Order: sequence, then C-alpha cells, then structure tokens
Amino acid sequence: MNPDDSNNRKKGGRPKTNSVSRKSKTIGVCFSEPELYAIRHRAAKAKLPVSVYCHDAILDGVIKEPLKKEELDVLRNLSNIGNNLNQLAKSAKFLSAKRLENEALPLLEAIKTIINKLSDDWKNSKRKKL
Repeated sequence: MNPDDSNNRKKGGRPKTNSVSRKSKTIGVCFSEPELYAIRHRAAKAKLPVSVYCHDAILDGVIKEPLKKEELDVLRNLSNIGNNLNQLAKSAKFLSAKRLENEALPLLEAIKTIINKLSDDWKNSKRKKL
C-alpha cells in the first residue's frame, strides 16, 4: 500500500455534527403512570417515538397565560344568563307572548353585550405566549 493512499482515503462512519446542532443535553421529567400512558398513546397516534414527540411538543407547544379574573367573571355571567334563558324556554308554554318577550329581551341584550365585550377583548388580546 502506498503511503499517499492512506492520507487520501475517506474515513468510514457517520460524519460528526457541529456542537450547535448536536443534541447532547438532557432534561429529566417525571410523569405518573396515566400521564405516561397518555403521552405514549399520543406519540403512537402521531407515529413518532416518545422522545421525538415530547421534544416537538415542548418546542412547538403554545402555552398561554391563564384567563384574567375579569374574563372569568364575564364567562360566569354568560353561563348564568344561559341558565336563565333555559329556564325561560322551559316555562315559555305557560307564559303569554308579551310576558315572554318582556323577560327575554333583557337576557338577549345582556348576551349581546357580553359577546361584544368578549369579541373585542379577544380580538385585541394582549395575552402573551409564555
């Protein structure tokens, strides 16, 4: 064998990755049995290994800050109005048309107000991704 051949010959094996793209750092995360089962199930549905699924979920997942107290109050009010409307609908067969209209119109206006407020709040939301 010629000495020049040994210097020009290509090495076998996989080429080394640079230190920026190399995935050499690990983070330990603990899960309960049901959580681990759910993660494995989701990874299988996505046809990905669990480690790749978790990696992608962590990097691409979106976590938003929780709803503010005012937003929760508005949603609670909307739920209460829905309950009132449901009770009104159940008792509608016993009420006259005029009385039904008198009781339903304030509920309708309250619903419109809440929907408009929610629509404006969420359209112009300054909620940030964490």
